[in-house]
Amino acid sequence: MFEKLFARIGIGSATVDLEVPKPLAELGETLNGEIKIKGGNLEQQVDKIAVNLMLKSLYSEGGQNRPVNKIVETAAVVEGLTVQPEQELIIPISFKIPFSQNLPVSRGRTSYYLQIALDIPKAIDPVDHDEIVILPCKYLKMLFDAIANLGFRETDDSGDYNGRYQEFEYQPTTFFVRELDKIRIYPISHKEELAVALLLDKKEKGYLGSLLHDAHLDERSVTFKISYENMKDADKVTKLLKEVIEEEYKKI
Repeated sequence: MFEKLFARIGIGSATVDLEVPKPLAELGETLNGEIKIKGGNLEQQVDKIAVNLMLKSLYSEGGQNRPVNKIVETAAVVEGLTVQPEQELIIPISFKIPFSQNLPVSRGRTSYYLQIALDIPKAIDPVDHDEIVILPCKYLKMLFDAIANLGFRETDDSGDYNGRYQEFEYQPTTFFVRELDKIRIYPISHKEELAVALLLDKKEKGYLGSLLHDAHLDERSVTFKISYENMKDADKVTKLLKEVIEEEYKKI
């Protein structure tokens, strides 16, 4: 009787562990791994095993850091499983990372982990968390490379996600180093093109520059799209981005 009670509260009950040999994937790729279950002292019924792709981030608003925590995707692994005492089971899993229009990549304070839930009736559900890294797709990486080619350095605050879009912030080191304080980009990957919102922040100069900064009149925002057909290499994207920055800066 006491053994059954202990099993229900998680003492001597089945345990679960997730192993992902390669815990990183690009948007749209598949993660492969194994769920290892080890039975406890008694036979146990497992109603369901699921894998949750969890996202967590922080973003600044009104001088405060606000958290973002949400389930991106859930994959059911198995249902109605009976685990015998001391039995060891290995269940292979494959989890596809969604290629979503607004799914952020791992950057700065934005990160992911896989959450394994083992649902046992009337028991404390054991869980296992495994950190994973979501990499940009090749087109988004090409955009990042183009920004670096122009001499922009990513800041420590870059990569914050507010639940709707992800912000990447850069400071100039060569190109427009005297004119711009920083730039911010907000990319969204579509099926056939990359949409980019670009914000130019002009460097303050004197009292008038300070007034313009306070009134946000020293900023210029523009949106543009690049079809994947035109993204053959980073040099071509670098040239396009350079032209956009030069043209839009004239309008500040």
